[in-house]
Amino acid sequence: MRDRRMLTVFALMLASFLTAVDVTIVDTAMPRIVGALGGFALLTWLVSAYMLTSTATMPVYGKLADLIGRKKTFTIGAVIFVTGSALCGAARSMEALILFRALQGLGAGAMQPTVQTILGDIFSPAERAKVQGWFSAVWGFSALAGPLVGGLMVDYLSWRYLFYINLPLGALALFMVWRCFDERVARRKARVDYLGAVTLTGGMALLLLVLLTGGSQLPWGSPQIIGMSTGAAVLLLLFLWTQGRALDPILPLRLFRIPIIGWGNLSSLMVGGVMYGTSVYLPIWAQGVQGYSATRSGASLLWLSIGWPVAAVLGSRLIVRLGVRPSALLGLGLNLAGSAGLVALARTMAEIPEVLLALVTFVIGAGMGFSTLAFILGIQSSVDWAQRGVATASFQFIRTLGGMIWVSAMGGVMNVHLLGRLQQIPGVDARTTAEAGQWANRLLDPAGRAALGPELLGAMQDALAAALRNVHLMMLLAALLSLAAALLIPNLRFAPERPQESPAD
Repeated sequence: MRDRRMLTVFALMLASFLTAVDVTIVDTAMPRIVGALGGFALLTWLVSAYMLTSTATMPVYGKLADLIGRKKTFTIGAVIFVTGSALCGAARSMEALILFRALQGLGAGAMQPTVQTILGDIFSPAERAKVQGWFSAVWGFSALAGPLVGGLMVDYLSWRYLFYINLPLGALALFMVWRCFDERVARRKARVDYLGAVTLTGGMALLLLVLLTGGSQLPWGSPQIIGMSTGAAVLLLLFLWTQGRALDPILPLRLFRIPIIGWGNLSSLMVGGVMYGTSVYLPIWAQGVQGYSATRSGASLLWLSIGWPVAAVLGSRLIVRLGVRPSALLGLGLNLAGSAGLVALARTMAEIPEVLLALVTFVIGAGMGFSTLAFILGIQSSVDWAQRGVATASFQFIRTLGGMIWVSAMGGVMNVHLLGRLQQIPGVDARTTAEAGQWANRLLDPAGRAALGPELLGAMQDALAAALRNVHLMMLLAALLSLAAALLIPNLRFAPERPQESPAD
């Protein structure tokens, strides 16, 4: 029995690696893809399309896992993911590749929460704490390996193999799950909440489109942004109305009355701003303000992926001994300390030494490792088998959504302050935030930097640094709010009992 469980864990780790690495594996291949397919203006959608569909569909798949079982839901996701990968590899245009990346994301949206739910089914909370540490290491490794593996494949094979490699590995993970994971689904009458599924998925897709394109590809006041924002608001309000009346809702609102789920998800909505703010805006500081190369600035962010799994392994022991709350508060306290450190360094030093940038990201990564593990274990242990899937998916969905909301707000604040500072520089003609962004792009491009004179370069670096300091303050605010929300969660302590592998037990 133990061997079958460990083989199941291996299959789930492989599935987690595939869905996580596909977020970053195309980064280093983008120039080759553009060279082969064209469509430079659509480049950012290679990542955005994947994130949009995978995030928007997580709650629906979480509910599906509770209705039809984890194995069937995982199978649906794996088949869609592998099919999307095959089509991506065969794409003949950028538009087709983006469409197939969105299909990939639909599969990943099922696989990611279902993997975590299966772990909650087959392990007791005390055992789960240790196993979750391994999975945190997988996510950290995928962030490190994605660009490296992508670069090697592009250099020695073809960018198409970035997607073809998912076919045998995805099929292996699916085969092992069916062979080794024994599941007996609770038979119960369930009415599918079709209206809830449609309104939630449609509303979230529109909201994510607004967050992904607003202020960057489309002006905030453009008819497209206003139309999508209105549509998102209408659909999401309709979704909330349906959830109070549906007999078997997609996302039961009563779940959020459970203290650890309600306050834990609110804290995760805030902590997403720290996680995504660090990964998005710290490289802009390193490259634009300090003049680092992309590789050199990326080296500092690697410590985020190192601190996370290290803390998750240590946090598993802390949770077993002391419970969920101490680990969560420790992690969120580290996030606050790392964010405060970044604010202090950026305001007192013209150039932050690399070792201090690495230290800040390591501390924030460790904070994410402690807190994420605590929230997942606490949320899963607060519900029974029939609600574990949707509860797990809600946590992953809300953290990602919070990150995108915060990053969008940070971008708006940065652009407004950058515009004001650039307008004070002689020789810089910037009348809108879009034009200010075009000037800032020169600081991120080595050729563009070289074309600027020393005096203009220094003035623009100062302007960008001043704008980013406001972003750092918003990260600090997000960290503070997440810690405040977590103060209200109860402490759950776990006895080393055996788990119930299915409701039939």
